[in-house]
Amino acid sequence: MVAPGEETRTTTVVYPSPPPKLLSQENGTSNGRKQNLFKQDVKQATGKVKNSKSKQHVFAHGLHRVQHLPCDSPVRFMMYSEAAAAFISLHADNTVCLYKADGHKQTSIAHLPFMGLTATKISGHLVGWGPGPVFTLLNSELDPLDAAHDALDIRVCQAAEHSTELVTAGVGNVCVWSVMLMRCKVRIQEGLQQSTFTQMALAPPRSDRPHRAFAACGQAVTVVDLNAGKVLQHKRDLCSRDITAMVYCSQLDCLIIASEELSIRIWGPDWELRVTFVGHNDVVNSLFYCPALSMLLSASVDCTIRCWDMEEGHVIECVHTEPENPPLFIGGNRKGDTFFSFSHQGVDFWTIRTLYTLHCKLKGDKGAPLRQILVSPFPAPYPTRVLCVSGDSDIVLVAAETGAVLTSFKATQRILCADYCLHKEILLALTETGTVLQANTLTNPITLMQEWKKRGQGPWRYRDGVTEDDVQNLPVPGPACCLVLYSYVAETQGALEEWRSLQDRRGCSHRNKAALDDAKNKFLTILGQSGGCVSVLKMDDGKVFYRTPAHNGQRVTAVQVYPENGYLLSTGEDMTVVVWRVNPYVQECLSKMLSLHCGQPLVYLAALDRQLALTFQDPNSGTYNLMHFNLLNQSQTGYSPVEGHLDHFTGLCVCPDLEVFVSSSLDGTVCIWNEDNHLIGTLRLNAVPECLVYGGFGGELFLGIRGDLYRMDCAKFLPHIYQQLLLYTYCAEPVPDWPIIVNKEKCSKKNNASTDKDDEEGLPAIASNLLSTEDMWRQKEHDKLVASNMDLAALLQGSVKCKKGKPPSTKETKKEAFDRYMKIIYGLPFNIKIDFDETLDQDNFEFDPEPCDINRYVVPAVKEEVKPESKLIIPVNVEKKELQEKKAPAPKPRTLIKVKPLPVAKPKKPEIIVEKKEEPPPKITSPVEPPKPKTPIPPPRRPRTPTPLPQREPTPEVPTFLKQFADQGWFKDFYPDKKCIPSTLSPEDFSLQLMSCLNTCSAPSKIKILAALQALHIQGLLENTDQLYRGLSDLVSKFVRYPMSPVERAVLVEMLHQLMRLKSPGSDLVKKLLTLLAFKKLGLRTTVLHILTALGVSEADQWLWPELESWQSELQDQSDVWKSLHDRADCWLELWTSRYKEHNRYLYLKSTAKWKPPTFSVVDVLNYFCSIQKEEHRKKCIAPAGRKNTVLLPLYDCSSQPILRLGETYSMARTSRPPGLILPPLRSRPFLLHFPSFISLPLPRVTLLPFHIFSDGDWVKASPRRYFIQQQSYVEYYR
Repeated sequence: MVAPGEETRTTTVVYPSPPPKLLSQENGTSNGRKQNLFKQDVKQATGKVKNSKSKQHVFAHGLHRVQHLPCDSPVRFMMYSEAAAAFISLHADNTVCLYKADGHKQTSIAHLPFMGLTATKISGHLVGWGPGPVFTLLNSELDPLDAAHDALDIRVCQAAEHSTELVTAGVGNVCVWSVMLMRCKVRIQEGLQQSTFTQMALAPPRSDRPHRAFAACGQAVTVVDLNAGKVLQHKRDLCSRDITAMVYCSQLDCLIIASEELSIRIWGPDWELRVTFVGHNDVVNSLFYCPALSMLLSASVDCTIRCWDMEEGHVIECVHTEPENPPLFIGGNRKGDTFFSFSHQGVDFWTIRTLYTLHCKLKGDKGAPLRQILVSPFPAPYPTRVLCVSGDSDIVLVAAETGAVLTSFKATQRILCADYCLHKEILLALTETGTVLQANTLTNPITLMQEWKKRGQGPWRYRDGVTEDDVQNLPVPGPACCLVLYSYVAETQGALEEWRSLQDRRGCSHRNKAALDDAKNKFLTILGQSGGCVSVLKMDDGKVFYRTPAHNGQRVTAVQVYPENGYLLSTGEDMTVVVWRVNPYVQECLSKMLSLHCGQPLVYLAALDRQLALTFQDPNSGTYNLMHFNLLNQSQTGYSPVEGHLDHFTGLCVCPDLEVFVSSSLDGTVCIWNEDNHLIGTLRLNAVPECLVYGGFGGELFLGIRGDLYRMDCAKFLPHIYQQLLLYTYCAEPVPDWPIIVNKEKCSKKNNASTDKDDEEGLPAIASNLLSTEDMWRQKEHDKLVASNMDLAALLQGSVKCKKGKPPSTKETKKEAFDRYMKIIYGLPFNIKIDFDETLDQDNFEFDPEPCDINRYVVPAVKEEVKPESKLIIPVNVEKKELQEKKAPAPKPRTLIKVKPLPVAKPKKPEIIVEKKEEPPPKITSPVEPPKPKTPIPPPRRPRTPTPLPQREPTPEVPTFLKQFADQGWFKDFYPDKKCIPSTLSPEDFSLQLMSCLNTCSAPSKIKILAALQALHIQGLLENTDQLYRGLSDLVSKFVRYPMSPVERAVLVEMLHQLMRLKSPGSDLVKKLLTLLAFKKLGLRTTVLHILTALGVSEADQWLWPELESWQSELQDQSDVWKSLHDRADCWLELWTSRYKEHNRYLYLKSTAKWKPPTFSVVDVLNYFCSIQKEEHRKKCIAPAGRKNTVLLPLYDCSSQPILRLGETYSMARTSRPPGLILPPLRSRPFLLHFPSFISLPLPRVTLLPFHIFSDGDWVKASPRRYFIQQQSYVEYYR
């Protein structure tokens, strides 16, 4: 690199011409010109002061010393009095000093010989106490009002939180005082005669605990019941050395104790140790808890004051005081805005300086860092919004003014970076696989719209504007690794109206993708790719609009856009920065203007007009540089090596209103640099800033700290000349920005990171997002407006073509015309078939709907002689009211003839049935020939009398247990018409129907169906679940496939949980669980182990998993992994079941109980296997050779089991087991006293010795094992 201050030449291809600046997008140019003129005047007036090298300002976040006041006499005691509205100190010469909030010191003429003062709850009153039996009431002027005459020795005094009482403690006593009466209400002395209390803390009463006092004497803490006036207990094991400070935190219900052990311990209500603070190098002599800040302050002899976070359990800050003058005491007021400490040399006042505040607590993964912050750069009336990328896949949109979470997005892949288009309400995110996600930010959670995979990754072609050599030599562009959005708004009013119309559609998940393509306002997605390529994508469909080679074919590391100046910056692994001119209205929208070779890898960059700031870091040499480069004169400027950061950079941004650059680092500092690269301010934080971005106005910054979003105004810590620049900067009124209402249905699914193309893979589809009625109405109106706008645009462009004359008539057009005619006249559906080539008889014209499965039925003839009517039978769907209004003669009564119906179907009614759209009616014909008229002259033709219509059947009532599913989408697909639901449908039958659908439906529907089955089971509607259990168990093997999508895996897990709820698992389900556990590629190890643990298998992860881990790798036949693993699990389980039976049989032979049929479960077999594995592991643990002082701990935890002597359990007579067959012990010994020892038979002598006889030596012999654990021992043999 070049030395700081020197000029260098860049590898410029074309000398850049200054691109024209864009005008103000909202308020024309008049306001902007006035502001620029004001700024120029301020610059000219203060330029000399800015250019002069002044000392940098350093500000630290946290405890800050405001003032130090020396004292003539050492301070003995100090406290804050609300009555006097001042801090009061008592000195060794009995003088009193008052300190106001502004640090003004006033010496009082009063001389108080008290040891200390305590503020009371009575307005304008204090109490002075000690040394000895002194207890005096004082007013706000420190004049004595009354004194107690029955006081005991007082060493410490505190006020109760819940009342006006005071509690004192001293030598052998603890007392409760009434301040109004100046009388001791409770006096506790019994059991305290040998105690001299020097520290005390009070715990307010609770519903389950009385008012208590914790008094410390040496290493012991005495707990006193102040209501009953008795000692509760003495705790002597809390510390090994004397207690030096003690305070009680009522918010967290804990006692905080500091001792000479150099540590601070937090004890819970049951004396459980919550946390120990370690950090002081010497004795902690004072503690103060600030409830307003939830912070603990400690002062130590090591000349430090430390601030501790009680909720997180870590140190916040460590402040060093003057050396060899340690603070003796620390305190403060209840508001937490002012603290004090005193030492031998004087009094110090402290305050909490806040450099940054919490703006929004993000709900990401705990401990996940905030990796990217992006602020929308558009002024009012647009609201300012902050886009945060935290963890691996969490994206949150936050209101910059209020810090409220507007909406959020959870991706299924790791997100590299993201960008936000405010005008179109579109989120763009780039995954680690190079896929670009386009999502709708009008919903909560954010709804995924499109996935653009492998955009711009194809090989180079001639249409990309490259030469033939480049096509052959350039590397493949590769996947995208960085993303940025270029927004060029030319028609500001139209863009604003479109954005306001989008706000009216909040909550609607449907978006018109065609509206994303704007002819005047351009929004381009720019990708930097790993193969040295910069690609530009369209906003509506993601197609590649233009791409060009960059960075010599090496990886593009970052891209940044500056639409107000019309250029793009890109950096690459070739250590160059390329400046591109952007023209969004032409095909070749990117043109290279300048190429700057840096010589070192770049980390961050930022631009202010023509000034470019670059960060470099070399961890090996420990150098972290910030360089400025002027794009006009091509010169660079460095800074002094002694200034700046000491660790890696984490962010770099520019504040255009202040014309400064701001950088952050892992060393916990934020540095502010001017245009000349001079360090003008350093802000020391109490945490590491993870990222940094400009907030949009003045000196506002947004930082990521510990995964949350923080806000900082750096202008307050800059010299006054920079703050004057903001006086002439227009600041618009903040626009209210309200959060989007959460869609609970989508939140429960948690599947907003998928597309329509992934439906086949089991991921949830976008089409499953049902639109509300209001959204559909709005969408129709929007589509009409878009259609009219498209027609007008086509007329303006001249692309409208007039159609020619009427096309020739064909069969298809005739059919279409006839269908439309029947639809208009009779309301019939488009399913009528007519043969137009056949000649028809007018009296015998008939047509039917499409053929159906219902057989034709017969209408009986009438007895009365009538003229045969026309056979024109047109089933018409008419209303009942229209039939009544039709003028026609009343029909004569008909007498039905007995006609034997066809055997296929027997009709219920012989009348003509009005056709319904769902089921086409059957054709009606007469089986007999109509009778001839008696007279040859036919009467006048009468119109056909309509047959009265049958009454409509009432809509069947839906069973009660189905009403809870009636509004769900899968239920409507299952029963499109509620009339087809049988009234006798039982919950068991319905559950079996749902189970049969699991084979054919999609993965999201499977999850919903399983949830419905679970609801039926929880409600107790399924009485017999055996068939459902068998069916679900059989489906487990069918749902297993590799690879599995996340939704398919979730379906399988939910099915296993459902089987667990239905019935206690048997051997078949356990075999499937073992198979799933051995099938490692499925990734279900944790789930199966949790299920086995819930079944009662102990330590399955430690002993069962190692046995099954190698099964899949040992398979010889990989064609059907499931079947092979299931067969092996079957054989393995059968083997260990037989071994467990042998084990039970062996235990029975050793026991004296009566024989019972062995009853055991598969879980017992698995537990037996785990115990065998554990025992074998324990036997292998032997002591290493040559180590006599080695202690082997037992595998079992015996710490909670008693250790007994042999004599205590009457087992002194236990001896080793004799060889041979041992019969069980005799139950009735008195009846066998004369049992002979042998029998004489005509056979060789056989000695019968069924029961062992011990000699005197055996009785005297001592047992080699004198101590044993009862639960791990058993009796081998009894005399």
